[in-house]
Amino acid sequence: MKNSKLVYSTDKGRQKCPKCGQYDCICETPAKVPLTGQTAKILIDRKGRKGKGMTVIEGLRVNPAHLADIARKLKQQLGVGGTAKNGRIEIQGEHRDKIAAILGEMGVKSKFSGG
Repeated sequence: MKNSKLVYSTDKGRQKCPKCGQYDCICETPAKVPLTGQTAKILIDRKGRKGKGMTVIEGLRVNPAHLADIARKLKQQLGVGGTAKNGRIEIQGEHRDKIAAILGEMGVKSKFSGG
């Protein structure tokens, strides 16, 4: 049965948001969610970058526009490039300690992860 399709299922499981396509929907989040009390996971990612590191910040529960503002502020203060996409911020280079300090000034707790 190569061409069989599931017709009906009672299993709902985790549903993706139709707008943002993520399991934990953040598109209905108000424009400016307070960052105080949130915890960000900061990690260094070297996969697929020929050994060069990229600092990744995950776990901030804000809408995409606010995430882009946070990324812009980090990039300006560090003088590096980066992007905000898929609910995470990617900053070029290895700047875990500096980013943790900047996020701490914003009221965000930081947790280091990975190598």
